[in-house]
Amino acid sequence: MRRQEGTTLLELLTVIAIMGILAAVAVPGAAAARRAFAGHAAASKLTLVLRAAQARAQERMSIVRVSVAGDGSYVVLDVPAGEGAAAVQVGAGQLGAAVRTNYPGGALEFGPRGWPCLPGATSPRAGSFTIGEGSGDPRVVVQLAGCVRCT
Repeated sequence: MRRQEGTTLLELLTVIAIMGILAAVAVPGAAAARRAFAGHAAASKLTLVLRAAQARAQERMSIVRVSVAGDGSYVVLDVPAGEGAAAVQVGAGQLGAAVRTNYPGGALEFGPRGWPCLPGATSPRAGSFTIGEGSGDPRVVVQLAGCVRCT
């Protein structure tokens, strides 16, 4: 009697079942890692946008407004000092993640000294932007003295 070599259908189904179980375990972890990476990348980008706006305000001795929407889109405007003059858009983009903030309307202005204020106000206002929807998501903190940092 001759013995045939090869795999049986039972062995093939067993290997497929094991691969399915491994994929079911790995895919949610990979998706969570991807969301976390996107959140940290968006927080880093927002930090750079805010620091650039602050530097622009100090360099030009003017007011620069940054507005960040909940969907992660942002607009950077030069705000003229005179009444009735229109603000000029100097930058815009997308962060790639949802954003929550304690700044009303998602807007803050950097004055000539680089201090963050609410639009139209002169007193400094600290605040933060939280990237993502969870509690452990990255944050961009704007301190009273103007320090912008990502945590």
